[in-house]
Amino acid sequence: MQRRWQTFQRYPLLRATLYLLTGLLALLYPQQLTQWLIYLIAIYVAFFGMINILSGLREKSRSNQFGFEMYVGLFLVVIALLILALAKPLLTLATIFLGIFILINGFLRLSQVFELKKMNQPFLPLLFYSVILIIAGFILMFNAITSIMTLVGSVFIFMGLSEIIRSFSLRK
Repeated sequence: MQRRWQTFQRYPLLRATLYLLTGLLALLYPQQLTQWLIYLIAIYVAFFGMINILSGLREKSRSNQFGFEMYVGLFLVVIALLILALAKPLLTLATIFLGIFILINGFLRLSQVFELKKMNQPFLPLLFYSVILIIAGFILMFNAITSIMTLVGSVFIFMGLSEIIRSFSLRK
């Protein structure tokens, strides 16, 4: 496993390809990718829960009492079930709150624009920034899952393109 990770770190074009692929999937299929990630995280947590339960059962057969691993395992299985049941609503709610926060921030910046204009200071860059924040806040509030996955996809595409540029610049 360590060797695979070192290979992945050594090949920037491989990383770039994976980043670009993940970014495109997030942009093209945001709902499906979100659901897939929720399942993947729940399976990961449940897997470690089952390993701890098996370890707890082995401890029971050796010492005739359950070890700490059994309780941790049961807790992890319950967490995995909660992830399956609550992850999407919590993600949607968190994205809506993030949208509200960004919207408020945009309106605060817009009020600063009016103050700068009164003082005859340059205000256009801040006006542009505040309008972008207001639009982004509304988008996040009313299109939560798609918006957050679009943001994630855009970041991954940017990372992939940066890796490609860095790869070619390092070769020169």
